[in-house]
Amino acid sequence: MKNTKLEGNIIIAIDAATKIISLFLGPFLTAYFIKTSAESIVDLSIYYIFSYILLAIFSFVVASIVKNKFRIGMFRIGVILNFIYILTIIILKEDIVNHLALIATLYGISSSIYWFPRNLFVINKIDNVYRTEYTVKSKIVCSIVGILCPILLGSIITVTNYELTAVIVLIISLFQIVLSFLIIPEENNKLSKFNLKKTFNKIIKNKQIKNMFLVELFVGMNVSGGALEILMTILIFNSFKTNLNLGIITSITTILSIIFVHLYGKIYKNRSDQNFIIVSSIIPILSLFILLIWRNNLTIIIYNVCYVIFTSLLTLTREIRLFNISDSYIIDQNNQCEFFAIREGILNSGRILGYFILLIAGLSKSQVVLNIVMVILTLSILMTGINIRKIQKFEK
Repeated sequence: MKNTKLEGNIIIAIDAATKIISLFLGPFLTAYFIKTSAESIVDLSIYYIFSYILLAIFSFVVASIVKNKFRIGMFRIGVILNFIYILTIIILKEDIVNHLALIATLYGISSSIYWFPRNLFVINKIDNVYRTEYTVKSKIVCSIVGILCPILLGSIITVTNYELTAVIVLIISLFQIVLSFLIIPEENNKLSKFNLKKTFNKIIKNKQIKNMFLVELFVGMNVSGGALEILMTILIFNSFKTNLNLGIITSITTILSIIFVHLYGKIYKNRSDQNFIIVSSIIPILSLFILLIWRNNLTIIIYNVCYVIFTSLLTLTREIRLFNISDSYIIDQNNQCEFFAIREGILNSGRILGYFILLIAGLSKSQVVLNIVMVILTLSILMTGINIRKIQKFEK
């Protein structure tokens, strides 16, 4: 129990550092692209298309390796590659847009090697006795980081520059590397040999799995690093101009999403959430049409707030169902690794599709086409909700 708590705290510390790095490499890297590139939408789309193609491919490779062994070792390699990725951004500086293939390769490979083994070994490292305490502590720490760090990072970038802020984030990444070597490697598992095709043919016949995969496809378009998330950052930065303003708005929307997620947990813990899911899917669409009719800073904020709050709620319901279905009669322990690999491939397919659509808008240089793309990507939120409603909760 003592070791479980210690390793749980180490993982929480690593997750908090990852949250900071993700904020820096998410909205603030997008803002940096906007400032350094005349064709920021095109460059961002190409960058993420290439990144997520590699992430999808390497997720399958990593899954085949870590099913029975080397999960912690692979995770450490991912943490080190994250460090190299940030270091490369520092070295390239304003020349980053001329080396999209290099940084996209580093991002795609490091992300797959980091996240896939991490998600698998955390399940085994945190026992059921400690799981509730661990989950609460993790959410509290990551929520605090999510509220404070956007303002702090935005302030530092505004007062100094992006490169100096990247050095600070690089030090945090180095701290991650040290922490990763404090996690004790697991014993080798005794599961069946990795077989992606056999598992896919087995589980795809189930309607619940089909709906889950459709959810992952649409989620890849609108949240979790999807095109709509990046488009939202572009809207905010172009309207409010500074990294500090971007950080403030990010922090405020994070606070609101945490409040709404907490209320959801209180109200819908033991109740049906079918109607709630549909409402959460429709409100972002309504806020978009308000933005398209009356475009100003206020309607941009309203659209952003509705997007962050209600996609956070949909993501929560989706994650609960995803975890439950992976621990149900449909997916046995021998198929879990393959299931998550297939799910990762479909999620990244959604991301790639979203960025291809955004690339068309960037190449067209037309506000009308960009508005159509915003409508398409926002409608994918509705499709996410419709398919989440079709999935059972699988509560034990």
